[in-house]
Amino acid sequence: MQYEQTIKYLYDLQPIGIKFGLHNTLSLLNYFHNPHQKIRTIHVAGTNGKGSTCSMISSVLQAAGYRVGLYTSPHLIDFTERISINGLPITHSEVVRLTTEIQQAISDGDFSSGHPTFFEVVTVMAMAYFHEQQVDFAVMEVGMGGRLDATNVIQPMLGIITNIDLEHQQYLGNSLLEIASEKAGIIKKDMPVITGVQQPEVLQLLADICQEREATLIPVPSPSPSFARLLTQNLRGQTFEVAWSDAWPDAAPDASTWQRFSISLIGEHQIQNALVALAAIQTLSRLLPCGISLSQISEGLSLARWPGRAEVYPGLPTIMVDGAHNPAGARRLSCLLKELEFSRLILVLGVMKDKEIDKICQELVPLASRVILTQARIERAALPEEILKILVSQCLVADLGTVSTAENIPKAIALAGAMAGHKDLICVTGSLYTVGEAKVFLDAM
Repeated sequence: MQYEQTIKYLYDLQPIGIKFGLHNTLSLLNYFHNPHQKIRTIHVAGTNGKGSTCSMISSVLQAAGYRVGLYTSPHLIDFTERISINGLPITHSEVVRLTTEIQQAISDGDFSSGHPTFFEVVTVMAMAYFHEQQVDFAVMEVGMGGRLDATNVIQPMLGIITNIDLEHQQYLGNSLLEIASEKAGIIKKDMPVITGVQQPEVLQLLADICQEREATLIPVPSPSPSFARLLTQNLRGQTFEVAWSDAWPDAAPDASTWQRFSISLIGEHQIQNALVALAAIQTLSRLLPCGISLSQISEGLSLARWPGRAEVYPGLPTIMVDGAHNPAGARRLSCLLKELEFSRLILVLGVMKDKEIDKICQELVPLASRVILTQARIERAALPEEILKILVSQCLVADLGTVSTAENIPKAIALAGAMAGHKDLICVTGSLYTVGEAKVFLDAM
């Protein structure tokens, strides 16, 4: 089976849809002699920031000399981005081989309750690959929710819940507490749990669940003058400092000792993600024979990259791509855009039709001088005309002359470039699919 045929087989599984439960994943893993029981894992759930946090943790562990598997979703350009070891994606030949073996497992196994889904198959592929490649750690990002997500077959050394906001209500529940309860499904007995959650009622729920399961909850405060403060920020990254002690985060930090860190990711929300990653690394370091040094932590954070999230392309006008695809992500992007210096914002927006388009637009459209509506090459993409109707019904644009449409993303970016002056900012956003297609176009320029 060639790679193109393999990818078609995998993508053809997507119409099966989302199916919660662990039976299929466990059955497939059993065929591979349960590799998930033989690797040390770190499990990361949350609404936003999961990928950035995974990337930072993985980068720090690499700087400390470890061989680290990283499993994230979705990909931006190529399927292989989902499964990597020390920054190198799985090869096409390995994808073909493992898919062939998984097909045999499906043929031999009992899946009378339903064929394994795309995500179940890919999760098993990642775990089998990481075990074969003898990783020291695997950093695993939850696909959706937590409790019944395919990744929740693992018994991790450490669990992380980055933050919780309203998302996927049709699957996870209509309230923050319902969604939090699903994400808290990753919490297991005796496990340290790091969280960046700030809502008091959600924190209390997590604390109650941790107490019930004999796990240890470690909340990470949001940035503040007494705990973590921004020093510099530009389009290349930001530097911040944290009140630090060897005991942090288990004890109150010594405010007289400040440690400086630099990251390439921009926006205050990325500092919060970095704080969660720092707390996770500090906690993990205590579980390792040799620990992880402060210099390794600093180096790892500075080298962490997470494409498609406030990623800035060189040249003028400045082009930023950001995969904000839900209201919380759009809100964070809005806050970042308000922090940056530019003349005009030209917004290139392509959203999936099953997302809360109105709320995403409410966060971003009022900031823009010009808006270009477009669509990714995927059936789920909302038509530009559908988004325009929402803008009109929500009264989000005072002058329809400031809104244009483009039939695809390359044409939208080209149109934005023709409109923009050297001091303007072009921001391409609304979906990771939109950003993925934008990156293909921009990388080829």
